[in-house]
This record gives sequence, structure tokens and C-alpha cells, in this order.
Amino acid sequence: MKKTSCIIFLSLLIVVLSACLNQDETVEGSSEINVKGLENVDVLNSHGRIKGLENMTNFYENMQNGVPSELRIVHYTIEGDPIVTDLNYNGELLEVIDDTTRDKYGSGAIRHNNCSKLIEEVNPINTTYIAVDCVNDPYGMQEILQINYNLSQQDLFEFELKYGLNLENEINTLTNIMKKVSVENGTQINHDYNIAMDVKQEMYKRLVFANYLEEKDLTQTCDTKDTTNYFLRVHINGGQREYQWDACDHSKDGVKFTKIANYIIEQSAEEQAEQPKVTVQGYVLEKKGKELLIGEGLTMLDYQWIKEELQQMDFEDYSFDFTILVGENTIEFNPGDKIQATIEGTISDSKPGRARVKEIKKLELY
Repeated sequence: MKKTSCIIFLSLLIVVLSACLNQDETVEGSSEINVKGLENVDVLNSHGRIKGLENMTNFYENMQNGVPSELRIVHYTIEGDPIVTDLNYNGELLEVIDDTTRDKYGSGAIRHNNCSKLIEEVNPINTTYIAVDCVNDPYGMQEILQINYNLSQQDLFEFELKYGLNLENEINTLTNIMKKVSVENGTQINHDYNIAMDVKQEMYKRLVFANYLEEKDLTQTCDTKDTTNYFLRVHINGGQREYQWDACDHSKDGVKFTKIANYIIEQSAEEQAEQPKVTVQGYVLEKKGKELLIGEGLTMLDYQWIKEELQQMDFEDYSFDFTILVGENTIEFNPGDKIQATIEGTISDSKPGRARVKEIKKLELY
């Protein structure tokens, strides 16, 4: 009997140890989305704070691979009413069902639309999922979901990251100081650190994709002394958010924030360019000789309605940036082309701005 009990105990111990050894390969936990009166919500958009973005990404990838899938998105109105968008893909066609019956100020209808494709359009300041070749929409397109991460729209964005066994290392964009402790002898080395604007923009994008403004259930679960600990404080406009966790936090949020921290650490080791290159990406709205008027941050759907208002529009009234590109190498481009250009020098402060093109190329939409 004692021998049998011992064998059972050893078997259970092996199972427990195996689970611990495999812990670093598993993303734990599921972030269920709860909306009153609705079931099976996959993505929730609360005025730009988006939960469940990984579900949107998975649905998009399934469509690219011809895998039948379903997705339910809920958008909250300013008044707090839910608008439901159901996506049903059968392996060939995409059905989009918009339900506004819960919106007190909406049409109160259920609208069906059939489309052929779903496009993921990635811009420096936003990522947008757009259904195209749609039957019942102007321009044959319908915006499904947009994630905005335009850093220039924030009054303040800085961060402090501390990491290490005892949080002894620090990267601080508020004080422009970087502290690193030598592994060999434990001495602390301080450096001036001025983060490149494109790195800062990417950092902000990653935080937005992690839905950083929502409460996070991050943990410190490691019971070993050689584990990396993290502390991140984000300063955004007039407020701040703090997060503390360790490398053993394998929850969805823990994995996301560890990747964000490692991105900062990797970038801090890179030599920052004294004069980082300035780029312009957007749609050609107008062509005059060797000049191109570019609408930056536009989606393919934005382009369609802005081009119709171009002659009457006041550039001061729009949140988009507009730039006139000048150069010999602009001749081959035409309205409707999406381009990416590297600039010589800087962009003027006028509305629209002006800049001379160094290099320019056309971007394929899909």
C-alpha cells in the first residue's frame, strides 16, 4: 500500500514539474469580453480603447487563408449604446451585419452587406480593417475597425522603464537618462538618452495595441532569485499609468508588456541617429507639374471622400496632415497612388506643408 501511494505521489509530482517546465511556452488566461445583453463578443471598441484586438487579427488571417470564420465587434456610441457588427466569412464571401437597434440615436435597423475581401491598411498613425467590393456601400467599401495611435495628437507622452533582478536598470524619457548596471562588477553607468521620434511612435502604438489604459491584472509569480522584474510608468497628457510584473507572468497582458519592455531595452542599445530621416506616407490627392499634394494618414476610404471635397476644403479644419512634395522624381505618380517618400531636410510649417523629395516609391494596397 505504501509503495502504491509513493508511486502515485511521484506521478503527480512529475505532472506538476512538467507543467512548470512548459510554463514559458504557454500564454495563459482568456480575456472574456462582457457586454450587457450580448453574447459571444470578440472585440469591444470603447471610444478608441479596444479589447480583443488579437481576435480581429486572427479573423483577418483566417480570411487570408480561406478559413471560414465568425467575429462579433461591439462599438460603444458616445452615449454608451452598443452597435453590433457581425462578420461571417464562408470561405469565399464576407457578410457584414450591422445592428443599430440598441442605439437610441441611430437608425434602429439591421443592415446586411456582402463583400469579397477584408483589407488591413497599416499607416504610421493608424491601422484600419476595411471590407472591399461591397454591394451596399458608397465606393464599395465599409470600415470595420480602426486603431488610432497618432502620437502627435497627444500633449505629453513619456515613460520610465525599470528592469532587472532588483529593478536596478532604468530607461527614462522624462529625464532623458539611461542607467545600466554592469553584470561583471555591479557598477552603475549613466548615459544621456534621447529617444528617436519613430521609436517613441512605435512604443505608443504597441501600448495602444495592448489597450494600456485599461486595468491590467499583471503578476509577480516567480519564486526564483534570478528572474527579471519590470516596472513601467507611462505619462500620458495629464495622467499616468503604472505596471509591475515579472518574466514569469505568462498571461496575455504579461506577454504583451514583456514584449513592449524588451522592445524599449533593445532600442536603447541602438545608436540613435542625430538627424533621423523624415518620411511622408499617404495618398496623392492632386498633381500639378512636379508637385504632389499628399494626404497623410488617410485610408483608402478617406481618400475617396476627401478627393471630392478637395476644391472647397480648408486644410486647417482637418486632423490629417497635408504635404506638398516637390521634385523631379514625382512626375510618374498620379492621384489615387499611395506613396512613401523620404524628405530632404524638413517639412515647412505651412498648411499644407512643403518639402523636397529625396526618394519616393509607390505602395501596393492589396
